[in-house]
Amino acid sequence: MKINKIFLSMLLLAFVLSSCEQDFLETAPTDQLEAGTMFESLEGAEAALNGMYRYMFVFDPEYGNHDAFGHMAVNHDVDMLGQDMVGHVLAHGWFGQMYAWRVHRNADGGMTHLRWYVYYKVILNANMIIANVPDLEDALPTERDMLMAQAKAARAFSYYQLVQLYAPAYHVDPDAPAVPLYTEPSEDGHPRASLREVYEQIEADLSAAIDLFDGSTAQAHRSHISLPVVHGLYARTALAKGEWDQARQHAETAITLSGASLFTVDDFPPAFESIATYSRNQLFNDVGASEWMWGMEINEEQATIFASFFSHMDALTFSYAQLGNQKLISHGEDGLYYRMSDTDVRRNLWVAPENAEEYMVPYCQVKFVTQRDGSWEGDYVFMRLAEMYLIKAEAEARDGLYDDAAQTLYELMQNRDPEYELSTATGEDLIDEIMFHRAVELWGEGFNWIDLKRTGEPLNRQNKGHSEQLAITLYEEADTDRWIWLIPTDEINANDAISSGDQNP
Repeated sequence: MKINKIFLSMLLLAFVLSSCEQDFLETAPTDQLEAGTMFESLEGAEAALNGMYRYMFVFDPEYGNHDAFGHMAVNHDVDMLGQDMVGHVLAHGWFGQMYAWRVHRNADGGMTHLRWYVYYKVILNANMIIANVPDLEDALPTERDMLMAQAKAARAFSYYQLVQLYAPAYHVDPDAPAVPLYTEPSEDGHPRASLREVYEQIEADLSAAIDLFDGSTAQAHRSHISLPVVHGLYARTALAKGEWDQARQHAETAITLSGASLFTVDDFPPAFESIATYSRNQLFNDVGASEWMWGMEINEEQATIFASFFSHMDALTFSYAQLGNQKLISHGEDGLYYRMSDTDVRRNLWVAPENAEEYMVPYCQVKFVTQRDGSWEGDYVFMRLAEMYLIKAEAEARDGLYDDAAQTLYELMQNRDPEYELSTATGEDLIDEIMFHRAVELWGEGFNWIDLKRTGEPLNRQNKGHSEQLAITLYEEADTDRWIWLIPTDEINANDAISSGDQNP
């Protein structure tokens, strides 16, 4: 009988020693410790939890390529699939085939396998925690609840990510086949559950996590999922399903409980003028930044050098970005850059054409840079406060609450553009305005392609600075099969419960 290799290979959890916030995830995992040993104590269970989180950002040495750095690699995938991140030269080839809309449709490709694998690694670790934590004898009930809440939320997060890739958008067909659903450790493969069933499990896990947190907003470390983060994940889920009231309520609760504060106009860096004078901004590389609700702290010892998000983004560092893989904001007649107001401080996150020099080419991003020169240290942002304001505004606008939506957008934009005035738009005009600011605000954070897919919008890269020779795909109609990633052949071969006939079209 075939065994599901993806799950079998993860029956042993990575073990990470951690005792306090300063030491969080600083120690490399051991060669793996048997799950039974890990769950003999609260300390072991907490180490298992940290091991689960580690899979969200660690470089995958088994795969070995430099486009394998956990969840942020997936975020980069979906931005490269979108219409507002422009590849410059794409030297060395990393993410080039994703940009061209090819590799996600290759079932034998390393990328389709890896993206599937990374989330199922998190899911199995979460399932092991959920199965074993209730039996911890040296833990208080509240301590067990905190572990269970985070594991259930991490499982929900992983299934949410998987269905964005390997299933159609919810509005296309809620009963379409999605991904195998596992809620306990298993060596046996499961069949594909429907999209509706997976979303029901996501919502059940998030609801359970909310109950388990029992009103506590404590967060041992920014890398841990907290109650506000769970509400943020629920808001994303509701947005994907088109449930506007649910999205608004959870986003609003996340804002209220987060304790985070929006970046202000004065927090943003000055415009890039030259390499010699530029001072790196710390807004998008530091878990301690005021807007961050959830992110992974990555110190210098854990930084994976060229195999990292910042290597593919930061052209100020000797990196793939500097060697030709610069990432630009969409420009041209219909791109984001020239649609921004001259007084919008977010414009400073990209190099103005008149200030370009050497490898800092026109429209090159300086939003995501390492924390300092000569270092690869930089944290990965998974959720921040601005996203919650944008979810709330979009949900209100799509639900016909135009005054509320305009006010919510204003609360964000007064911290981005001192000249911004409360919008008087309604209907589709207001929705378009919100979606424009969402595209600018969350550029590079893994939302653009997912937003197009969930809203049933076509991909349109025309008149936005894309080179047809590099981008290949300049336009794709909404809701075609090409919006769905193919299931890895490795999974089909290893899983008795699915066959080649279960492959996505």
